[in-house]
Amino acid sequence: MSLSAEQRRTIAAALSQKPGAVLEQVAERHGVSIADVVDCLPDDEVKIVDGLHFERVMLDLAEWGDVTFIVHTEDLVFEARGAIPRGSMGRGYYNLHGTPIGGHLKANHCRSIAFVSRLLFRNETHSVQFLSLRGNCMFKVYVGRDAGGVMLPSQVERFQALRDSLDGVARDRQTG
Repeated sequence: MSLSAEQRRTIAAALSQKPGAVLEQVAERHGVSIADVVDCLPDDEVKIVDGLHFERVMLDLAEWGDVTFIVHTEDLVFEARGAIPRGSMGRGYYNLHGTPIGGHLKANHCRSIAFVSRLLFRNETHSVQFLSLRGNCMFKVYVGRDAGGVMLPSQVERFQALRDSLDGVARDRQTG
């Protein structure tokens, strides 16, 4: 997670040339972590906050209604659409008891949370991305869309309000 100025310039240029690129693919192509790629996004596309806000962010997301919850690994892209249930901490996990979204999330493995607003496949998106201590993306939550594919205005407002309510992590931008 310590990119050289040249790596930052190269990744930033790749993102600029293909603004709708999948961040995981950019990371793989450049041999860096997704957290490194997220950190190379332009300031107007990302706000990164400390992972210590994990529970607060998850509790807020539980009030948004139907969202798209994504886990993207080298082997799969898993998507679930639905409401995130209100969770609670227990035995070292943030526990979600619901359907279709449920599970046990290792909250203390979350290093940072990125509020990302950018194109993806030519569509404007807003997502909350939970980044691990190793620089991987644990999971992402995308603002929901209506039947016509338009982002839900109430969720866009919730996304912006939550993002703006949290203190950002200082970013060392050595783009030179």
